[in-house]
Amino acid sequence: MELANIAVVLKQNELLVAELYRECKKLFPDYSKDFESLALEEEGHAAIIDSIIEDIADKPEEWKPGKVSLQTLRVIQAQLKKTLSEVRSGEFAPHYALTALRSFEQSMCERSVERTLVTEVPEFQHLLGLFAEGFVTHNRFLQELEKKIFNSRDPFDSL
Repeated sequence: MELANIAVVLKQNELLVAELYRECKKLFPDYSKDFESLALEEEGHAAIIDSIIEDIADKPEEWKPGKVSLQTLRVIQAQLKKTLSEVRSGEFAPHYALTALRSFEQSMCERSVERTLVTEVPEFQHLLGLFAEGFVTHNRFLQELEKKIFNSRDPFDSL
């Protein structure tokens, strides 16, 4: 049951990130196509997780929990919901939305999300690898967008 819950929360988090990207479309209309593309990719990741949820239901013996716990995913989800609420309310400067998204993408890279759920089934190993790769590419893309939007260097470069 915990495996299914991990997958469900992971999917919900992807959909929350898609919502954040769509909020960025409003904040940065000149880059709305870029943010819509990112949102669609997040929804694609959610679809990958749907297939994993189905496989876990059919063959739970082929899956085991990885190194990212359900509790961690729920904490991330609470942070995403809070950030989404703050961005929608206009509580913070638009730059905050990009910083929050980069932070999320970076933290999921560091947590090795492809090992959130573990399987020996090659097809799903491949899908999980694609899913994890998305965090890396999105983080890089957000860095480039941030530079374009704010005509500045990356504040994380000096760290």
